[in-house]
Parts: sequence; C-alpha cells; structure tokens
Amino acid sequence: MNAGAIRTRYEAWSRGPAFAVIAALIALLAIACWSPANAPAPKLRASPAQHSDLQLYRDIIAGVSAGGAYYEVAASEQRAAGYPLKPFYTFRLPTHATLYAAVGERPMIVVVWLLCSGLMVAWWFRLRPFLPLPLLGTVMFLLAGGLGGLLQPMTGLFHESWAALLLALMIAIRRPGCAWPAMIAGGAALMFRELALPMVLAMGGLALIEKRWREAAGWVLIVALFSVYVALHAHWVAQVVLPGDPASQGWSRHLGLQFALKSIAKVTMGIRLPDILAAALLVLSLFGWASVRSGWALRAFLLLLGYGAMLALFARADTFYWALIAAPLSFVGLAFLPKAFADLAKAIGRKPYPTT
Repeated sequence: MNAGAIRTRYEAWSRGPAFAVIAALIALLAIACWSPANAPAPKLRASPAQHSDLQLYRDIIAGVSAGGAYYEVAASEQRAAGYPLKPFYTFRLPTHATLYAAVGERPMIVVVWLLCSGLMVAWWFRLRPFLPLPLLGTVMFLLAGGLGGLLQPMTGLFHESWAALLLALMIAIRRPGCAWPAMIAGGAALMFRELALPMVLAMGGLALIEKRWREAAGWVLIVALFSVYVALHAHWVAQVVLPGDPASQGWSRHLGLQFALKSIAKVTMGIRLPDILAAALLVLSLFGWASVRSGWALRAFLLLLGYGAMLALFARADTFYWALIAAPLSFVGLAFLPKAFADLAKAIGRKPYPTT
C-alpha cells in the first residue's frame, strides 16, 4: 500500500451522517471541556498520612530482595501501611516485584527505556505503509509525548507501566495470519497487571468476529493459562491473610469523564497543557483512532476507550495511575484527523441524490 493511503470510515458517506458525526464530536468536546477545574483531581495518596502506592511497591521489592518470600513480605508491608489485604486482588501479582528484586531497579529502568524505543520502532513500521513521512514524524512525536511519563525512572515501579508498553506493542506487531508475537506481548502484560485482561479478551473477541479461528484459539489459551496463574495467586494470598485484616473499600467511584481525561493528561505530555486543551486533544485523538478503517486502529481505539471508561467508572482519585495503560497511544490519533476531517468535508459537500 502506498504512503498516504490511509482510509477513513467517512469516504463514501452522505451529508446527513457526516453532520451527525460532527455534531456528536462537538457535543463530546463540550462535555469534556466544561469546567474541568471543578472535576475530581488525581492524587498519589488518599490522605497525607498514607503511604503512596509507589512507596509500598518499593518496600515490597526491598523485602523480597532481602530474601523474604513475596506473599509474606507483601502482607506485612500492606498491613503496616494500612492497606487492605482482602480480597486477594488487593495483592499485586508477584511478577513485577520478583523481577525487580532479582535484577535491580536500575537495570529495569533500562529495560523500560528499551521497551519504549522498541515500541516507537514497531509503530513506525506499522504505520509506514499508510502515512507520508512528515505525518509519520508527527506520529512519532505524539507517541513520544504519550511515553514521556513512562520514561521517568520511578514510573516503572507501577505495574501499569509494563502493561501499557506491552499492550501498545501487542497492537503494533499483530499481523493477520501471524499473531503469535502479539500473543506473547499480551500474555506478558497479563503477568504484570491483571488490568490487561479486558484488552486481551477484546483481541480474542475481534479474532472471532474476523473468523480467524487459530488466532482466537491462541487468545483463549493465553486467558486459560492466566486463569491458572490467578487461581494460584489467590491460593497463596489466602495463606498469609489474617481474619482481622482490613478489606478493600472498593473501586466504584464514578469520578467521570473529566477525571479520566485529567488522569491520562497527568501521565503524558498533557501535564504541561491547560486542562481544557489537554481534554480536547485527548477526545480528538480518540476520534482520530475511531475514524481509521483498519484492524490496528480499531484495537487502539478499544484500548483507549476501554481504559478511559475504567478510569471514569471505577478508579479512585489515588489510583489515577491506571491511566498509564492508555498513555502510549493517547495522543497518536491526532495524526489521523486531517484525513478524517477532509473526508467529512467531502461528505458534507456531496450533493444529495435528486428526488423524483
């Protein structure tokens, strides 16, 4: 396919549907940008006296590095810092802490940087057949803006950072008929953070819809293996939890669209922008992803929409860092807007069929 051959969903549209899409986009922008200063703000701690989650992860890694067993160390640190220990998923999967304890924080920082570089290369090759060189350069700039927060040395301590990089890589390297590299990336994302599961399920669901039976079976196998890992995790957690340990306060906070947009902005280049501008750009980027008629664009759109909804519906103010999962691709959709708006303009300018 020649450079610049990207196709949008609006190429053959008529005037009425095009007007409807533009009206819906304007309405969504208005909702997203209406008084963002009054929306709940992301914060690292539920209260000034509480440990931050980041410090908790460091303490657990230090304990495992000193020779402690992961579940005993995690239970002890969560108990000491006043964190809940029930249900079992209040404990992070042991993958992250075990790797950091075995390798060390500095080498893992280098691995994060290498993953970021690899992700940019993967998306360069993914989009090179579709975009002219100047627009491809814009994509790399926007992708770097999404990765900015992930390049901070401390950010790799968040499990979501690893899931974010691996899920974005999964979408970039998936090819019809050769999906196994994407499956490896998706499986690895699950091992770091179970929040990756909805996107892995979406990958399997789309494979079914597209009648790619072998690929769908591969995703089912990955989810089955992950289920075994989670069952073992739940069993091991049960061995260290005491009857009097506190339970989670839950995650259904319904903080809304603006909180989700603020959270994504906080972990990307959007942190340097006014709230209204960052919110508008994130909505426009989502629209850009939705506009492209392609499997990779649909998967990226579902990732951003799904984790944005998760933030809006289920996150607490101090778990805003879930937004890291959406961060890498959050602004890239802006590069597809010129073609999308050009096709919508053509649709609006298209004369209606004559009536008889």
